[in-house]
Amino acid sequence: MKKHPAVFYNTLLAVGILSIISGFLLFVSSVEASDNFRSFLVPMLLILCGAVFLYFTMCFTNSTFHLFLGMELCFAGVFSMLVVQHILPFSLREWWPVFVIFSGFAFFCAGLYRHRKILAAYTLPSILLVVLGLLFLLFSFHAITISFRSFVAIFGPFVLIAGGIALVIIFQIQRKTSGFSIPDEADEIESENGAFRDPGDGR
Repeated sequence: MKKHPAVFYNTLLAVGILSIISGFLLFVSSVEASDNFRSFLVPMLLILCGAVFLYFTMCFTNSTFHLFLGMELCFAGVFSMLVVQHILPFSLREWWPVFVIFSGFAFFCAGLYRHRKILAAYTLPSILLVVLGLLFLLFSFHAITISFRSFVAIFGPFVLIAGGIALVIIFQIQRKTSGFSIPDEADEIESENGAFRDPGDGR
């Protein structure tokens, strides 16, 4: 199989991203939409900034944070455009928890792309973000009748306990998979004695 230079694949990726953006814009323009150009401009800028981050991440940096930021900006732009163009019902005031939910998916995908395997350090926070986003969505659409302040007063302590347990689980899993260990007191005393021992001492 013939190998192409890196610039060929970089160009291929750029064309692919531009094709996705162009197709989305054609879809939006084919639907009856708002005539307010300003409401159209901000989501478009978010999409372009996200596309730039995705391109440079996949081609050069391979950074988890840059990939996460690119995915989040692209989603924010796409979803905002669908809302402000009245393709989706309701306003961003009701839909904002969706961005928290997608942050969980983006964080998980960024970790999977960077390390090529599922890690607890990315999976558990992603699940937490998705759960919180779904919970906020229920409050946003008034599916839960009690106030958010009352809900936090009742269930806040349990959320903190669950979050602490999740952090402990992440620590234990990463400790096993990464192979690091915590030195005990005997190891520390032995290392200190070795540090003060004369190098010429044959003992």
